[in-house]
Amino acid sequence: MLAITSGGFPLDGPYQVLWSKSPISDPATCTLIAEGNLPKGSAQATAIFTIPEAAYGTNYVQFRRGWRPQEDPYNFIFSVLPGIKVTPPSSSPGDEVIIKGTGFPTNGDVNLSFDDKATGTPVTTNNLGSFTSKFTVPETVAGKHEFKATADKMLSEYTVASLEIKPAISLEPKSPEVGQKVTLTGSGFAASSVVSIQFDDITIEDGSPKTDETGNCTYTFNVPKSSKANHKVIVTDKSGNKATYSLALESDAPPAPAPILPQGQRFGWLGSQLVTFSWTKVDDPSGIAYILEVSENLNFFPLKPGMRKTGLTETTCSAKVEPGNYYWRVKAVDGAGNEGEWAISPYPFKVGFFSTWFLVIGGLLFLFFFILLVRAFLRRLREYF
Repeated sequence: MLAITSGGFPLDGPYQVLWSKSPISDPATCTLIAEGNLPKGSAQATAIFTIPEAAYGTNYVQFRRGWRPQEDPYNFIFSVLPGIKVTPPSSSPGDEVIIKGTGFPTNGDVNLSFDDKATGTPVTTNNLGSFTSKFTVPETVAGKHEFKATADKMLSEYTVASLEIKPAISLEPKSPEVGQKVTLTGSGFAASSVVSIQFDDITIEDGSPKTDETGNCTYTFNVPKSSKANHKVIVTDKSGNKATYSLALESDAPPAPAPILPQGQRFGWLGSQLVTFSWTKVDDPSGIAYILEVSENLNFFPLKPGMRKTGLTETTCSAKVEPGNYYWRVKAVDGAGNEGEWAISPYPFKVGFFSTWFLVIGGLLFLFFFILLVRAFLRRLREYF
């Protein structure tokens, strides 16, 4: 912001604020950074502007009254200092970052270093003292690291920008099967630190790797079985630095089993019955579990309590079923969480003729009439004698 107060003469009328490399210059060669129109009798002008792209050293902000274009401008010295910015501000070893610099000497070389080591990347500024450079982050430990930039004409002046190193992990192969051996590679962790490995909610406990002095580690393990559809590998070091890798296991769904029994049978006559369901076996290298559902309708909704069985590892399952007409279906789920198609039994089965409540009510009615008959019989005996 520029604030100007006159010394006894008005500042009213149109005005311009210009950016210039010299105190006396042609307005056509300057950069317009603000303008306005002050009311009559004004003795103060305030202008807010953004500093334009400019070279290192002394520059000038000029205030010119528009109604007196031949008048020498009012000059204010402005010193431009260098600055650099890293994008993105957080990255992992092996990633590429972009470094932008402004306010350096024009058309000159810039010495760029990372953690006080020369990057070896040639950097040259343009005629406005700016540059843009790409840099691949080297192997290093987690935490804050610094880029430093300086130029010969700046003497001992330099500018810094911070880069936060976060850990990263990768796996090979990228889409393994359950039980297959995979190699985990990590970088950007704390130096010489033991790390823990988590696969979904399973902790890999077959020995723990340790990072080297630059925060790298390598570890080989077998992919465990997991029922989750989306899988994640999480690696954490002793300092709390954490990296997550989304793992895509093989996505081929297992085939549907074939229903065997029951198919059209009737079970019992009275009350609930124990029904055994059976189906054909499905094979998969990652292992197979089955889901069984029993319903009174082909929508399989809603299901009565106990009429959905999950995690079945055998091809048979028994369940107590109330009287009624029922349908049933079964499907296979492999060790990678892939679910196959439902296989529905083509024929409904029946359980009993009478429900438990029907038998209870019927029994109570029978007992009621039996008592009435007994009382009537006893009354007749008394009348006879």
